[in-house]
Amino acid sequence: MNILIAIGGKEYSKPTLDLGMKIANSFEATTTIAYVGKKISQFSEKDVSVVHQNLDDRELYRPGVRTLEWAYDFLESKKYIKKKDSNVNFNDHLIIDEENSRMRVILKGSHSNKIDLILRTGEIIDQLKTEVERNNHDITIIGGGGNNGMHHKLVQFIDSSVMVVKNYSVNKKYKILLPVNNSLGSNKAIEIAQQFAKSKKMAVEIITVLENKPSDEKLKNILKRTQKKFTNNGIKNSAIILEGDPVKTVVKYAKDDSLVMLGVSPKNPILKYFFGSKPISIAQQCNCPVLIAK
Repeated sequence: MNILIAIGGKEYSKPTLDLGMKIANSFEATTTIAYVGKKISQFSEKDVSVVHQNLDDRELYRPGVRTLEWAYDFLESKKYIKKKDSNVNFNDHLIIDEENSRMRVILKGSHSNKIDLILRTGEIIDQLKTEVERNNHDITIIGGGGNNGMHHKLVQFIDSSVMVVKNYSVNKKYKILLPVNNSLGSNKAIEIAQQFAKSKKMAVEIITVLENKPSDEKLKNILKRTQKKFTNNGIKNSAIILEGDPVKTVVKYAKDDSLVMLGVSPKNPILKYFFGSKPISIAQQCNCPVLIAK
């Protein structure tokens, strides 16, 4: 498993980084923490570009370096990074230019070869899309700020599952809300929910929403099979059949202590971009974190 966590401002990124690392830890995943900043001018680029340089060797540094320092300190405080040398701090590490618009912090003397801190410059959707494509990330985790348009584009055009971390509290006890249906994306959501719930000992609410269609019986059977799977794996769960419009029903049922995990719609990406999809609508309307699996 390979996970990408996109961070922005320090104040708003703590919930994203906290939940993202919990998910990564549950999968023992390789994790990339990325800050995407604005593209700086060509003139300034020459002033601050480096091939291989200590972080404290410059007076001019790229936007986002201090945010990566904050992320480093957070990871250390949560024991995700364990320093071999207690005298080493963030500014003692190296930062290298790897390619156009991408730099990476080399955590020398640190224990973890599973965590990368990177800095990208440019348009955020393009940079995250490139990062996912080149490094084969399975899940992209982003903050749930007010930019629904960005979330919409990420789900449509990034080739990974996407988690939108909205209204997440590091001190709250959460349970997983797992809406299931007959899509391939739903199978992936079930897989992710099972691993995360088992690792973190979380309860799971499994639901399906009937719309008075011929597929209703199939959905009931999927619900039963999913519940049996979770029960056999020792995961506390409940299974509930609901009726109505899927988006309105799931949004109404979700609480502020829910982590919603559901599958992506199989609809053509171009059609989804213009007309939307049920998972995207749920992610936009729910006041809690939502993972859209694909």
